[in-house]
Amino acid sequence: MKGYGSFCPVAKAAEILTERWTPLLLRELLLGSHHFNQLRRGIPQMSPTLLSKRLQTLEEAGLISRRSGDNGHWEYHPTQAAREAKPIIDAMGYWGHKWARSQLTPNELHAGRLMWNMRRSFDLRHIPCDFVLYIEIADARPQRWWFVVKKEEADLCWDDPGFKVDISLYASLLTLVQIFVDEMPLLRACELGKIEIDGPRHLVNSMRAWFPRSKYADEAPAAADRVSAS
Repeated sequence: MKGYGSFCPVAKAAEILTERWTPLLLRELLLGSHHFNQLRRGIPQMSPTLLSKRLQTLEEAGLISRRSGDNGHWEYHPTQAAREAKPIIDAMGYWGHKWARSQLTPNELHAGRLMWNMRRSFDLRHIPCDFVLYIEIADARPQRWWFVVKKEEADLCWDDPGFKVDISLYASLLTLVQIFVDEMPLLRACELGKIEIDGPRHLVNSMRAWFPRSKYADEAPAAADRVSAS
């Protein structure tokens, strides 16, 4: 990795934190992904070879520690240095949501990445009971997804878990991403007929309180008239 040739702390931090893919990798690690396959699901565009290389770089920089897991596979855990970088990663997310919003072009939409992010974004404080949520995305592959949602956690299933489905949801990938990043409220998507939901009334009515939404969505996007030319 080529450095900036400077003693400046900003330059030294940038040498580690701003290398391509590194902020996204740190985001995944700080959100609790410790296994190689979990990291791949969080950053599906990143090749396994490059992921291995970035993990090695972060280990050498002292931001992650590699441990042998119970099943014999390596686990990757953030060190104190990485944990202290969390406010930086979060600040990038809030800043990006406010000032660098995605145009949601087809190449930016990925069903697996969206589902993986939704998995950790349920507001479990407001679920009325344990349930299974089935999502079908007509224009994506894979097309079918299941969430087993409990008070303790929401588990994403890539194959039918065999449980009775309590809520079924049908929508396009674009609509689901728009809801997740708060470009279109869930209720508005229903009113426009962009999403179809089947299930018991009490569960459907409670969805606005617990349905997954990006934590960065609380930061409103910048208004165009607030952007001034330099």
